[in-house]
Amino acid sequence: MKKTLLASLGLTLMLSTTASVALAAEADSVPVAKESNQLFGNGTDREPNNWYDKASEVWLGSDIYGTIGELIEGRDYDTYDIYKFKAYQTKWVDFKIEGDKYPNAWLNLTLTDSDGHMIKTTEEGQNTLGKKLEAGKEYYLEVGVPGYEIGQLFWYKISAKIEE
Repeated sequence: MKKTLLASLGLTLMLSTTASVALAAEADSVPVAKESNQLFGNGTDREPNNWYDKASEVWLGSDIYGTIGELIEGRDYDTYDIYKFKAYQTKWVDFKIEGDKYPNAWLNLTLTDSDGHMIKTTEEGQNTLGKKLEAGKEYYLEVGVPGYEIGQLFWYKISAKIEE
């Protein structure tokens, strides 16, 4: 019993040390100029979700957490995320995106209709957009990064405030 317990504790210590080393190595690769909010979430950003037919489905009003800039399956960098949702009531919704930014790159939020036609987008320096959504219609939220450079990593959170 004691040997099993000691072996388990040793394995746990080894795994936590390995994870700490990996996290420290990753932190060393982050450029100094990054303004970070350290937003960690519930894994809403399920890759691949870079195309409309692969969009992550979410509930309107639920917080969305994601990242931009990670290497996906060792072949390409994630530079775009798309989320799909349905409006169940006709209401005004204010979307807000919070996250990391660099001097040359920032998070951009775009609302599109079910055909992918742009309805509204944030401008440089803005982090909110509002729109009256129609009941029964599907919409997409696109997260992009104008000015993105390989190696930049963005953690983000999108929240939606629905009028009462």
